[in-house]
Amino acid sequence: MRSPVQSYLLSLHETVSSADPFADARLSRHRTAAAPEPEADALVLYDADPTRMGIAMTTADGHTYRVGDADVSFSIQSISKVFVYGLALMDSGFDAVDSKIDVEPSGSAYNDISSESGSGRPKNPLINIGAIAAASLVKPDEGQTVFDRILATMSACAGRPLSLDQDILEQDLREGAHNRGLAWFLSSWGIIDGDPAPAFKDYTRQCAVTVTAADLSVMAATLANLGVNPVTGERVFTEAVVERVLSVMTTCGMYDDSGDWVATVGLPAKSGVGGGIISVLPGQLGIATFSPPLDEHGNSARGIIVHEEMSADLGLHFVRAATVGRSSIRSHATVDIAHSTVRRPAEADAVLAEHGDRAHLIELVGDLQFSGFEAVARLIGDLDEPLCVILDFTKVDELSTVTIDSLHRLADAMAEAGIALSAVDVDGLLADHVETMGIRTFAFRYAALAWAERLVLEQFGDESCFYDPEYTHAPMLDSLEPEHRRVILELLVNQRYRPGEAVRAIGDDFDGIRFMRAGEVRTYSADGGLLAVLRAGTTFGEFALNPDGGQPFDMIATSDTTLDFLPAEDIDRLGVDDPAVAAALWRSITVNGYTRLAQAVRGEAQTL
Repeated sequence: MRSPVQSYLLSLHETVSSADPFADARLSRHRTAAAPEPEADALVLYDADPTRMGIAMTTADGHTYRVGDADVSFSIQSISKVFVYGLALMDSGFDAVDSKIDVEPSGSAYNDISSESGSGRPKNPLINIGAIAAASLVKPDEGQTVFDRILATMSACAGRPLSLDQDILEQDLREGAHNRGLAWFLSSWGIIDGDPAPAFKDYTRQCAVTVTAADLSVMAATLANLGVNPVTGERVFTEAVVERVLSVMTTCGMYDDSGDWVATVGLPAKSGVGGGIISVLPGQLGIATFSPPLDEHGNSARGIIVHEEMSADLGLHFVRAATVGRSSIRSHATVDIAHSTVRRPAEADAVLAEHGDRAHLIELVGDLQFSGFEAVARLIGDLDEPLCVILDFTKVDELSTVTIDSLHRLADAMAEAGIALSAVDVDGLLADHVETMGIRTFAFRYAALAWAERLVLEQFGDESCFYDPEYTHAPMLDSLEPEHRRVILELLVNQRYRPGEAVRAIGDDFDGIRFMRAGEVRTYSADGGLLAVLRAGTTFGEFALNPDGGQPFDMIATSDTTLDFLPAEDIDRLGVDDPAVAAALWRSITVNGYTRLAQAVRGEAQTL
């Protein structure tokens, strides 16, 4: 099945990649991309192809979506600062790092000398001068170089070995006079102890590491997952370090464009002049884009638009975002295990036992936002040849507009794949959208399960799986010899009930066996809970023979109902007048009752 999330990303990629990010104001619903300096149209690092564009998103449970040029390699550049700052905090400790690098927004460009007056302390670790200082605070293990440790840490975040682009490194070194000067400035203030050249070279190397947008999305998701790579399960950073890193990314990650970014996108982020941008939704996902043309701030022009659109379309701004998406799925079962309360012929039970795993019930819970529904859509997409899916919204408190839009896309994708979709919607959360979505809703779970069972039976069963709307005999008696059956049929008394009338009440003594010919009867527990729905072809009455007080549940007709009734006194009389018929009848009653009881005990049915 086509993933609705993948479809959304493909549509977004097509829209943004085909337009001029500097000229087409319609691309950004929040703001117009600022007009670049005259030479900025050509501001693309090292002759990178300006038409390239990739989008990748990795969830907190390690699933990566990718579209366009998401697997094209480019240099990480300043995005590396995020991970080296975290590494410096890990190696040197918060106090030592804070004494040398502040965490205040600089309000200036990435390469300015933004430092504290009187101390030389850089404003933050995400501008060049602060990043050089951070590189000097990394402490490698014995036998390692500083860059070995940096590369190993970034590789752990990406979930695969990363490498250095030697050509880019050499060009950066040739053109690195300004950064070399920043390193000497730091040394003059004692921020870097001793020779600053190694720190400058390590910083330059870290920027020349090659990544893809897909790599960066996993690296961002590692931060979203509180320092644990969601793909490999390896812990890279402590939670305290991630908390600090994400905080600084929020206020400083986009340089002098950080204020606009927080207002419009609302996610911790970091850009690089290689054309990459990452953003992080804590607890939920990491997003990465690659598009080389840069704006006047040194940020990817198309990348900014993609992150803006995704934040708005998917409700990702930190003010609106909910908790981790995986908790939105409360349970997942199939109808070979979770039965409706409708009693069916034995042939139907056999078909449901064999093919019921093709019909799925997914119970949702909480406030359902984008990441939670993404997990639902992905679960459905991973199902093995599903026939139908029921989404139970009974325990959902709120559906965001983003989730409704996602449900629309899911319904379209499932219809295209030939998968039936329905919803249990007790509170009418979908009432205004059902018609346009084209899905069926039910007020009760048992009714949705009955719908799913019927689909399975129609697909894999035959006429023996269905009771006729009305019977002229009692199916439970089919196992009797013809002569025995004739004797009992002559004793049956016709009964009729109108909707709302009680057929049996809790505590009633055994008065006989009833065979339903038409209509519907529902059984309820003492606290009013629905236990079963009985329709034509079913038999009831024998459970009143239990030794604990007679009839164990109330039985109410819910439509015009016709029954054939075999009174208890006639059953007793058979025991005297025709013991063979009585014995055959009780055998049939016992088998019917214990079969249903065994199903309930095994959890294969929700009925007694």
